[in-house]
Amino acid sequence: MKQQAKRGRTATGRQAAKEIAKDIALSPREELSNKLFFRLFQTENVYQTAALRELGISAVQGATLGALYRDPENGMSFSALYDYLAVSRQNMDAVLKRLERAGLAERIEDKTDRRSRIVRLTPDGIAAWRDLHLRTIEFFRQGTANVSMAQISACIEVLASISRGLKAARTK
Repeated sequence: MKQQAKRGRTATGRQAAKEIAKDIALSPREELSNKLFFRLFQTENVYQTAALRELGISAVQGATLGALYRDPENGMSFSALYDYLAVSRQNMDAVLKRLERAGLAERIEDKTDRRSRIVRLTPDGIAAWRDLHLRTIEFFRQGTANVSMAQISACIEVLASISRGLKAARTK
């Protein structure tokens, strides 16, 4: 009896899925785009989890340290930092607060515009980035071990194109 009820729910569930699929019939390109964005979503989640587990730091914290290391002495303005990393102002503020509490970054007054803040690495932040960078390179090497250089290059170009398209996208 339970087995029959289970089969009935499964058949009903499958039928409902087929009905929904009819309502939102996708072209082959739309179906492929949907799969692509789902894979990006999955990959981001796997990356976040693995980075935290293997490197002991979130991906956005690591990216922030790396961005600031580009000019460790002068740092960069807060607005340039969140623009560069393509994160919201609120998210960047939260990330910086965690890095400041850890003693890895600091915000200082901009000498030319006292209303602006410059974000830069502390000496501990520079040391942390140097250590993290070496481990990150190994982490990335392992993550791309089964991917050719040509595939990596093509992926970079495709993701840049998608990013530009998303920035220009309007749904209404």
